[in-house]
Amino acid sequence: MAKTILLVDDEPAILRALQRTLQRAGYRVLLAEHGVQALSLLSTEQVALVISDFRMPDMNGAELLQQVRLQFPSTIGLILSAYADREALLACLNSGAAWRFMEKPWEDNQLLKDITAALNERDRRQAEQQRTNLLLSSNEALLELSATGQVLRFNNAASQVLGLQPSELRGQVLSALFVDINPIELAGFFHKKDHDIQLHGIHGDYFSFSHRISDLHHYLLKVTLVQPLSDQVFCGVNELLNADDVRSQIEDLLSSGQNDFAVVALMLPDFALYSDSLPQQQLDELIEQTGLALKTRMPPKALLGYVAADKFLLVLRGAAQESQLQLLIEQCLQPFRQPLLLSFNRVQLAFCVGYAVSPSDGTTARQLLQHADVACRHNLANPAGFYLRFESEMVTQKRQHFEISNSLYAALEGQEFTLCYQPKIRLSDGFCDSAEALIRWHHPTYGAISPAVFIPIAEQDGQIQAIGDWVMQHALRQLHSWRAQGLSLSNLAINLSGRQLTDDRLAERIASCLSSLGLQPDTLELEVTETFLMADIDASSRLLSSLHQLGCQLAMDDFGTGYSSLAYLAKLPVNKLKLDRSLLLDLEDSPQCASMIRHMIRMAHELGMQVVAEGIESVNQVLLLREMQCDYIQGYVFSKPLNALEFGRFLTAQPVRQQWEEYLDV
Repeated sequence: MAKTILLVDDEPAILRALQRTLQRAGYRVLLAEHGVQALSLLSTEQVALVISDFRMPDMNGAELLQQVRLQFPSTIGLILSAYADREALLACLNSGAAWRFMEKPWEDNQLLKDITAALNERDRRQAEQQRTNLLLSSNEALLELSATGQVLRFNNAASQVLGLQPSELRGQVLSALFVDINPIELAGFFHKKDHDIQLHGIHGDYFSFSHRISDLHHYLLKVTLVQPLSDQVFCGVNELLNADDVRSQIEDLLSSGQNDFAVVALMLPDFALYSDSLPQQQLDELIEQTGLALKTRMPPKALLGYVAADKFLLVLRGAAQESQLQLLIEQCLQPFRQPLLLSFNRVQLAFCVGYAVSPSDGTTARQLLQHADVACRHNLANPAGFYLRFESEMVTQKRQHFEISNSLYAALEGQEFTLCYQPKIRLSDGFCDSAEALIRWHHPTYGAISPAVFIPIAEQDGQIQAIGDWVMQHALRQLHSWRAQGLSLSNLAINLSGRQLTDDRLAERIASCLSSLGLQPDTLELEVTETFLMADIDASSRLLSSLHQLGCQLAMDDFGTGYSSLAYLAKLPVNKLKLDRSLLLDLEDSPQCASMIRHMIRMAHELGMQVVAEGIESVNQVLLLREMQCDYIQGYVFSKPLNALEFGRFLTAQPVRQQWEEYLDV
């Protein structure tokens, strides 16, 4: 639901003017003409922000906001006034009752910026209060860090688990409390909130950290002591090394000049499942039998270590060529092509494998171990049986990922995003009556960053929800503006990410945004990628049905890049099918391609759907698609994506419609 703002002023004309401005910006607005009425509304409504005049009868703005602060402490107060007693105003600001003073007459853009800043401050205060409540009440060991990794606060349980006195913890940075920190992995943990990280304490213990409440500036982390690896495992597998032994052996190899070896990290991606479901005795047996199976296929002079709950390490010597090394890895993993036979069950194990070669990929034990681990984690997205060697670009990519992820938060606050609009041309007559909204980001340092780069990062690290809300609000606000100007635009398309589609309140939030602007749901077209929809057809059907019932139009985007099954479409309430540009590359030169596209268009029409072809760049493609009765096209053949002002002129001029007959005569 859109955030609610309460306006308090004894002049009705000012209330109406403010109400129009804020509703156009997507806010839900309540009105009160005096303090008593405002407090009554606050007792029944969830209000994020109160904007009050200063000079009002019976109860002035300072007195009202003092009461708001006492009775509704989570609500932020602002003063908007043409006049105020200086001392009374300063007292109001200094007491914290009012967060900021704004002057009348106001300028709309500045007013909206001040409101955004105030709402961000409210969110910051709420997050801080949540962290404080948890630190005071939770039995978990909790540690609060700043964005730079400095310890800000902690509870007694954290001090006990870490084995450190409060004086040893307070104000310290992580590098003073833990050893062998990989800064790239640590940065990734800070900005990807859905996984744990293990750090090696200065006294030898290992600790696992997971996020409890985290935002851009603060991380509240749960700390858990990692139980030492079971001695049973090392006793059961002859010559199985622990982490310190592996590091020592690698250092010995390097110091003796034996540089022709590789460090191979073998990770069990499903280990958490085994750890949660198996008793310790069976888990020990699983690890012991895994180590024995690896040991039986190791080449001479190889070393095997078990260094973490989910990770083994191999040190392989004597592979003159990388192809030989990969064959050695394949040989070691051969036993796992079949299920591992245990006393209690048969288990099919799969490893994620990454490796680093000495001396090319590292000249110290620490470098080689870190780089093998980086390659292994980088390889998680690849299919089983693919062994990935470390490359320096991996660190560069991780660092870039971190920097972009970190910058995304500031981009929202700093108004660095803009929208442009790709016209959609109706092939029956060349008329433009719709468009697709596309986000653009101009970073103050890196310049233009492609959505193909930052959207996947935002989906992975969690900023996509805020970005998606920003796109929705700004695109619909622009649609409302064009319609107010009398421009003929039937609908506007907006892309939804997979992460947004997992939000149970998505339909509710969209409905609120449309309602606040007075727009009908059918003016909004929501584009969802084929790959996401087909991953779980039943869940997709339920999700799209809720959006369909709202009245929005639905389009399957990038059709042809995934399952490409028209049979599934009958199960989904989809209005439009968007053919991916990759399908259309050979349209002019390949009869087979043309036949396939013709068949897709005919089948989509039989299912009651319209068809949009993306990425069209030539007039011949236009003519072929028109002959095939494709409904719409979009692409550079007629227009690049345009900013709001340019697109408004495009709608007015209708340049393609004006020259349509010339196109048809080509």
